[in-house]
Order: sequence, then structure tokens, then C-alpha cells
Amino acid sequence: MSLSDLFDAVKSTDRGLQVEIGPDWTQGRTSYGGVTAALCLMAARRLVDERRPLRSAMISFVGPSAGQVNVEAEVLREGRTASSVHTRLSGPSGIGADATFTFAAARESNLNLAPPAAPASAMPFPGPDATPMVFPGGVPSFTRQLEFVWKSDGAPFTGGGQTRELSWVRLRDLKSRAHKLSLIALADALPPAVTPALNGAAPLSSMTWMIDVLVDTPRTEEGWWLLEASADHARDGYSTQDMTIWNAHGECVIKARQMVAIFA
Repeated sequence: MSLSDLFDAVKSTDRGLQVEIGPDWTQGRTSYGGVTAALCLMAARRLVDERRPLRSAMISFVGPSAGQVNVEAEVLREGRTASSVHTRLSGPSGIGADATFTFAAARESNLNLAPPAAPASAMPFPGPDATPMVFPGGVPSFTRQLEFVWKSDGAPFTGGGQTRELSWVRLRDLKSRAHKLSLIALADALPPAVTPALNGAAPLSSMTWMIDVLVDTPRTEEGWWLLEASADHARDGYSTQDMTIWNAHGECVIKARQMVAIFA
């Protein structure tokens, strides 16, 4: 099932939406975090004026959420320029994710501080002859829906000691690339940044994810987005990492922060 097929299967409910997340979009016992976040955003977006773009999101991954899930959404506050919406995704195992989204219209300001440019070593975006990286055994399952063109040294779980990842990523399905939720859906596609330092596969799980969207309407070319994840701390079974996304022209569109549980 492609991403667009999954979104087309969503049914409206009195308080939000309902959909079946099948094995195509799972990682271990739970659904892939990007899809979980996108479904929460879909429910929230329905309650807010489209003229208010998404500015920020705070997501807690509480527990497993595969299978049939329900997302409930509630407006917390609606001001003159900003709206805050709370969502909760639940499945057969209980609460899977809890998220708050902030939507806000642009306001006049004298400040103009540019975000970081894309690493020159990763530019330009992949051409038709690029060779996508394939995850061993196609695991986790959701990676089969994506194309990765790796741009940093050391692949995940190779024990290279590096804790920074850089890769171009896009959805395989052409229709899915055009969906307005596609960027959020693939924004968590990279393995945790500590994985190149691990000598073998190990269970990992995102715990929290804070996202700031820097442009009103993110756009790119041929579906490609450049994703970077860089770990700055790992101890006692947890790591923290910064995440950045640029479009095909090197424009920074997302800055994020994440905590990950490591079972190794």
C-alpha cells in the first residue's frame, strides 16, 4: 500500500479519523513514526483554516500503534494569527502517540535570520543514474516504500563510529510524492543517528520528536529531500539528536529534535 493509498483509506469519525495501518508502513511492533505523525497532522489540519500553515509540532511516541488506529483532534486555542491543536492516536494496544500542532499565519517582522544551507558535498540532488541504498532484508518494512541515496560515511549498524547521517530521501510512489503530507511522512525516515556506531542491528524506538517548519509551503524537485540526523549525546540507553531537512535547491525547510531509546 502506497502512502497515497493509505491516506485515501482514511475515514472520518465524529472526533477525528480512523484508518488501518498495514505491514507496509511498520517498523517492528509499531507503525513508522513519520506516518504516525502525518495521520495526527491530518486530523489536526481539518480543524484549522488552511491559510494558517504548520509552524511547529511536538510529538510523543507513547506505545505501539499498528493495525486499526483512531486519531482524535481538539482545538486547544485559536488566536488572531495562531491555532493550537491537540491530537491523540490510539490503536489495539492503547495510546500510540500524543501530539500538539501549532499553525500560524505570517506576521510582519524586522528580523530575518537565515537557516543553515545544505552541505555542498551533498548537492545537487540525485540524477536518474543515482543508485539507491537498500536496507538489508528490507527491514524495517517502511523503507521499501522509500529511496535513499546515502551521502555520509558509514552505513547504519556497521560500527564505523560516526554519529551523523546524511541522505537524499524520496517516496517511490509518484502520486504519494505530491501529497501535502508527504514531507512530514518521510521526515523521520533516517535511522537514529547513533546507528552507524553500532556493530549490528538492535531495537531502537523514537520517544519524542519536536519539529519546526521554516517555510509556509515546502516544495522540492522530483520528490527529493535531503535529510540529516546528528547525535550529540548517548547514555543510559537513550540518545538525543538534531535533524534538518533541505529541499532539492538547498533551502532549509525543517529543523527538528528527537530523543531515541536504544536497546543495545
